[in-house]
Amino acid sequence: MSSSNPATPTPTGAGDFGLPSERDQRRNALLYAAQISITYFAAPALYIGFMQASLCKRLQTSDTIANLPSAVFLGMAWTTVVIAWLFPQARLLKRLLSGAYLLMAAAGLMVATVLVAQPGTTAIVTALMIHAALVGISVPLIGALGWEVLDRGVSRKLRGRALGLAFGVGPAFAALGSLSAQLLMNGKLFDFRLPEAWAPVYPYSYALLFTISAGCTIISAWLASRYTFPIPAHEPPRQSFPDGIVGGFRAVLGYPILLIACLAYLLMYSGNMVQINMSIFTQEAVGQPAENLAGYQLTLRFTFKILAGFLLGWLLVRTNPKVPLLVTAGLLMLGVLWVMFVPGYWFLLAFGINGAGELFGVYYLNYPAQCSPRSQVRRNISVLMLISAFVALAPVGYGFISDNWGLRASFVAALVLLIATTAMVVLKLPWRPQPRPQDMTEADRAALGS
Repeated sequence: MSSSNPATPTPTGAGDFGLPSERDQRRNALLYAAQISITYFAAPALYIGFMQASLCKRLQTSDTIANLPSAVFLGMAWTTVVIAWLFPQARLLKRLLSGAYLLMAAAGLMVATVLVAQPGTTAIVTALMIHAALVGISVPLIGALGWEVLDRGVSRKLRGRALGLAFGVGPAFAALGSLSAQLLMNGKLFDFRLPEAWAPVYPYSYALLFTISAGCTIISAWLASRYTFPIPAHEPPRQSFPDGIVGGFRAVLGYPILLIACLAYLLMYSGNMVQINMSIFTQEAVGQPAENLAGYQLTLRFTFKILAGFLLGWLLVRTNPKVPLLVTAGLLMLGVLWVMFVPGYWFLLAFGINGAGELFGVYYLNYPAQCSPRSQVRRNISVLMLISAFVALAPVGYGFISDNWGLRASFVAALVLLIATTAMVVLKLPWRPQPRPQDMTEADRAALGS
C-alpha cells in the first residue's frame, strides 16, 4: 500500500489496517530508534529508582522510603487503560504520544524547581513522589502507544530490526547520560576531576539532572509527532466503560496464551525490582555510599544493554518471540547471583548483567502484542499496564524484607520468583504466538498476512 499523509484519512475496509510504503516503514523505524535513544539519555532521572534512592538516602530516609518512588511509579499504570479507552482513535495516536513526553518534561522541571528552593526533606520527598507519579502515567502510555506505532507503521518482518536498533543504539545514549550524571553527582569521572569552581553542589547537581531530562523528553515529543502511517477514514466510536474496560480484561482472561504471557511479564517485572536494593547494597559490598557510584552503575547497566539490544533484535529476526524471553530471564537471574556471591568492586558488573536482562521489558511486551489482533493491540497492552500496577508492591516488599532480614534475604526472594517465572515460560508458552482466531476481524487477518 502506498504511503498516506498522516493527516489524511484512507478509505475504509482492509486498507484501514494497511502499512505505509517500505520507505516510510524504514523512516518510522529510524524515528522510533531516535525517540527511544533521546529518552535513554535522560534515563538517570526517568528510570525511577537509582537516583531517587540515592537522593532519599542522602536525606537519611529509611530503605522503605527510598523504594517508595518506584512503588508510586508502578502504581500509576492503571491510567493507561483509562486513557486508551477515552481516546481510542488512531488519528490521536501521535498527539497522545507527544503529550506523554511533555508531561514528563513538566515533572522534571517541577523537581528541579523544588530542589533549587531547598524547602526541606518532606517537600523534596513529596516532589519525588509527584515526579514518580507523572512519569508513571507517561511511561506505560508511551509503551502501549509505541507498540501500536510499530504495528501500524512497521511490518512484523522489520520489527526485530527496529527493536534491535532502538535498544542497541539507545543504551549508548543512556551510558553517555549516566557518565554525565556521575560527573554531576560526584565531580569526578574515572581519573578526571572537575575544576573546583565547577564542582557539583547539592542540591543544584540533582536539579540540573532533572532539567536535562526535561529537555530530552521535549525532543522526544517532537520526534513522536513525525511518524507516518495510514489513518482510517471511519473509526469506531468510543465504547461504553464496561465494554471498553471490562471487555479488555475479558479478552485477556479468555485467551490462556495471552493470560500466561501477561502474568509472566508481571512476575518478571516484580523480580527485577530488586535492583533498588542492589544499589543500596553498594555500601556493604565496597564500603562506599551508593551516591558515589550511582553513575558508574548506570553506565554499566546501559553499556551492557548495547550489545544485548542488538543481539536480542537479531534473535527475534532469526528465531521466534519466545527465545528473547528466555535469554533476558537468564540474564536477570545471573545478575542477582552475581550480587550475592562476587565480592569487592567486581560486584559492580552485576549492574551491567542486570541492565542487559532488563530488556525483558521490551520482549515480554512484544509477546502479548503478537498475541493480539492489530485492532486490539492498544487495548490489550493497556490492560496489561493496568494489571502491572500490582508490581508496585514489589519494591516496597523488598524494602520491608531488607529492613527486617537484610539485603541478601531480598535477593533470595527475587531469585526464587525469577526461577519460577522462567519455568512457567518454558512450559506454558508456544514458540510462535498468534492472535486467537475468534478475536480477529477480516482486516486483522489481512494485516497479519502482510
